[in-house]
Amino acid sequence: MISTLISGVAYGVPLFLVASGLTLIYGVIGVLNFAHGSFFVVGALIAATLIGSSVPSIPAFLLAILAGTAVVTALGLVTESTVVRRLYRRDHITMLLATFAVLLIVEGAAEVIWGNTPRSIDKPTALSGSIQVLGATIPVYDAMLVVVGALIAVGLFLLINKSRFGRGVRAVAQDQTMGEAVGLNTKAVMLLVFGIGSALAGLAGALIAPNVSVSPGLGHAFILQSFAIVIIGGLGSVTGSLVAALIVGVSEAFAVAYMPFLTGFTFYILVAAVLLIRPRGLLGSAKLGRAA
Repeated sequence: MISTLISGVAYGVPLFLVASGLTLIYGVIGVLNFAHGSFFVVGALIAATLIGSSVPSIPAFLLAILAGTAVVTALGLVTESTVVRRLYRRDHITMLLATFAVLLIVEGAAEVIWGNTPRSIDKPTALSGSIQVLGATIPVYDAMLVVVGALIAVGLFLLINKSRFGRGVRAVAQDQTMGEAVGLNTKAVMLLVFGIGSALAGLAGALIAPNVSVSPGLGHAFILQSFAIVIIGGLGSVTGSLVAALIVGVSEAFAVAYMPFLTGFTFYILVAAVLLIRPRGLLGSAKLGRAA
């Protein structure tokens, strides 16, 4: 039971990172970024390329993760400044089509660069073993993912609610026009928010790379579940994304362990239940500044 619970939390961490990036961008900018899944894949592919077929050391592994995150952050900044920024005043359908086009372009470029052959990479030796927790055997890598997820969740909370930048983010989320009127550089805030959201997707891809077969099509399953988490947690709520990711991850882990016939379908059931009972999500609100 304990090992299944921790496995579910560890599975939920990458989903939380991707979903929190999605909901952060939506809460501030109002953009449901379909390209997020391709950003996730690029982070995983960069990490897998740098690690290669050898067993990496801890420094090499950290470097690969940082490199994947940095490349995706740059990709997100370029996307915001060249595509998304030009469409802020347009309708949501136009924005969805534009970000979907970016998704196709990035996935196509990834297939040209890396091909379609799945890649698998090894974890560092120090992270490939297991530990005992209350009599349960827990993979060290899963425990590391739980710790990383907790640190990032706390970091996002402090960034949004306790920092000067966070005050600017909440102001833009509440009323962009009023923020501009009081001298806030709203374009810079939106650019940085898009970059942070993209960085979270790249980090998630790099972290999940040792646990999956990495290929340009990897993002499809994760982005579908991440959108489900955004719906369950509530559009615009980072806290809701955290709660929903844990619920989805733990539900899927218990389904694998005890109800295999539900494997891969638990998040559909959760989305349906939430939409029936609470259509705006568990912690949903119209704007990030009210819900984070």
